[in-house]
Amino acid sequence: MSRRQTGRIGYFALIIIFAAALAAAGMYFMGTKDQAAISQEIQPAESEKQAAYVRVETALNDKTVRDSIVQNMSIEAVDRVQMTPRVTGRLERLHVKTGDTVKRGQLVATLEHEQQNALIGATEAQLASSRADTERARAEMMNAKTNLDRYERLVKEGFSTQQQYDSVATAHASALASHNAAKAKERQVAAELGRVKSSQQDYIMHSPLDGTVLSDYSLTPGTMISQNSPIVDIADLRRLKATLRIPEVKIFVVKPGMDVILKFDALPAEEFLGKVTRIDPFVDPATRTSAVEIELDNEAIGNRLRPGMFGQASIVESEFRGAVLLPEAAVQNGEGGQYIFVEEGGTARRRDVKIGLRQGNELQIIEGVASGDRVIVFGGANLSDGDSVTIQN
Repeated sequence: MSRRQTGRIGYFALIIIFAAALAAAGMYFMGTKDQAAISQEIQPAESEKQAAYVRVETALNDKTVRDSIVQNMSIEAVDRVQMTPRVTGRLERLHVKTGDTVKRGQLVATLEHEQQNALIGATEAQLASSRADTERARAEMMNAKTNLDRYERLVKEGFSTQQQYDSVATAHASALASHNAAKAKERQVAAELGRVKSSQQDYIMHSPLDGTVLSDYSLTPGTMISQNSPIVDIADLRRLKATLRIPEVKIFVVKPGMDVILKFDALPAEEFLGKVTRIDPFVDPATRTSAVEIELDNEAIGNRLRPGMFGQASIVESEFRGAVLLPEAAVQNGEGGQYIFVEEGGTARRRDVKIGLRQGNELQIIEGVASGDRVIVFGGANLSDGDSVTIQN
């Protein structure tokens, strides 16, 4: 091959290589452009904000909110007694047990009292003897009076001397004195009999009130009972009471007859109504409080409550019916005040609100919420007005 032909072949080879390079560069440029275009199309979709998941609650104006003085308390029976004997003795019999209903005057316990019985018998015999002595002295006195009257007539008629009359008068006076002494002794023995019978009652115990036996202290016959040992605990469960300590700044707010709402840990879903019955006329300087006593009619609710139950008492200062209450977590605090979010068609809308009273974990909404509004109660902490939301209740 000549040199000239060889040169032409090399020239064409260079052209082919250059063309291939241009084609490769063009393909790379177009691919980069297409990828950038695809990225630009995808980027807006990825940058869209995801809807927040929230929980909503429909606001209703069917609640009652109270402005109250709230305190913990424990209730007790208005009338309650722990019966203890006035003497030391051995328990003979317990006539009632825990849970029994008793009436005023009903026998509840007896201590051994054989010695008292014997003493009563001896005193009764002594009284019978004294009465016989009195009757004998009375008969002697009446006989002496008859003789005195007869001699008085005989003296007037001249059939008896003054000396004989004086002797009969002395005998009458002596018989009268003996009769008076016998009557005095009879009264003394009768009084002694009353005393020993009263002492016997110290061993026989009766209920001082109508009520229920709260405890019989698991006593058994033969137990030695001292004067300081209670035998039974009896309470009238028809009326219950509690004592509250009211701060000094509130003592002129509380009045006798004011309503008191009672709630108990054992019955958390129920409320009971009581009344203020007594207010101490002084302030305790150590605590700056006054004692306020409240009562409730337990009989009217079937005696459901029991002494010792613990709960809360709310002395109602004022009451608002038809109020809107929302969970405290639904209310946000901002620079302009407090606000909430309501859900409208999948969008969160901010509402400025005015807060009233607090009741537990809920707040009274005075302005800004209408009955029927779907209020966001969870998930609204990071929301802004107009954000999309997804309800997940």
